Amino acid sequence: MGKALKNVQDVVSWRLCLGCGACLSVCPEGALTLVDVEDDGLRPMVHPDRCAHCGACMKVCPGIEIDGHFESNGVIGELRPEWGAVLEIWEGYAADPEVRFCGSSGGVATALALFCLERGGLSGVLHIGPSEANPLANVAVISHERAELLARTGSRYAPAAPCSGLRLLDTQSSPGVFVGKPCDVAAVRKWQALNSESQAQIGVAISIFCAGTPSTRGTRRILEKLAIPPDQVTQLRYRGCGWPGRTVVGTKSGGPGERSLSYEESWGTILSKHTQFRCRLCPDSTGESADISCGDPWYRRIEPEDPGRSLVLVRTGIGRQILHEAMQAGYVRLQPVEPDTLPRSQRSLLQRRRQLWGRLLALQLFGVPVPRYQGFPLLANWRSLPVFDKLRSTLGMARRIWARRWNKPLRY
Repeated sequence: MGKALKNVQDVVSWRLCLGCGACLSVCPEGALTLVDVEDDGLRPMVHPDRCAHCGACMKVCPGIEIDGHFESNGVIGELRPEWGAVLEIWEGYAADPEVRFCGSSGGVATALALFCLERGGLSGVLHIGPSEANPLANVAVISHERAELLARTGSRYAPAAPCSGLRLLDTQSSPGVFVGKPCDVAAVRKWQALNSESQAQIGVAISIFCAGTPSTRGTRRILEKLAIPPDQVTQLRYRGCGWPGRTVVGTKSGGPGERSLSYEESWGTILSKHTQFRCRLCPDSTGESADISCGDPWYRRIEPEDPGRSLVLVRTGIGRQILHEAMQAGYVRLQPVEPDTLPRSQRSLLQRRRQLWGRLLALQLFGVPVPRYQGFPLLANWRSLPVFDKLRSTLGMARRIWARRWNKPLRY
């Protein structure tokens, strides 16, 4: 990893923080506070007078290390090198029309979480939702019923730290469901590895596909595009209510009224340009450490008024059991699809995975600390690229390192 990273402040300084919030949950001294750095994301700040230097924060940090050694029995061989362990691949949607309409894609992640609450014996769903105090911000919450899940559906393309709520699971009567991005689930697995008590608190982990977390600056650029002052916002929905769904902003009485942008305008031209640096170094965009992963089947042509579909990856035996029980109980309607549906649906994520080894090489040549990835065949992925793309992945990153001074630590 090059330079030694001693604590989370070093992780933040070298832009390796993902903003998951796991470090906040495990710190025994309460020495960390999450701060929204507008151009970067949620970042832990250390209170030196409280820090006991125990190292617990580093043990759960997915920003510095991710283990890719997952399920190996019964996986789809052609997908394993670039998509991790996939036991089954399905496409479909939530059977409940309201869940399907409100959720992103086909609402399957929400429908599965609802099944776990109502039929699976799990006590709550730890995920994120919009802050009541600040509609531009996200908070970690536990939902216990359908109404709460529906109120918090849809992607939240802004800094989110679901792992900051891991201690909320202490109050639950039985294991819960965790829903988050791939990096969040990776942090949960590291947290579970700490002790048997943590292991038992998560009954199933569901991941959503992720192309990167935009900073709060991205959201503010959307508001500027819509000519809405931030203090006038009462509600902000990035996706959902159709597929792919529009970004919709509601305002206070007397304000400019409800305004919206298409998904192509909001994500394609604004938010995707504000994703955090560490997301560019991610080997896992589809939740390889989760039990079940859900994302968009972008290979399909989206028809007008399309209510949405989800691509669903079963990654573990637990995931298989829950998905099949949810289908049998009528919560989701799915059909099996061919393995090549995944790379056809997520071409940009596949390309980023293939380019990653070259990007990491460039950073190391500049003496920049990089994450440690075990069990990810990144060199083999990179070798599959044409020669021009190999050079571009390395030299392009080198150029950006020099131009943007990524070889120097941040100073907040």
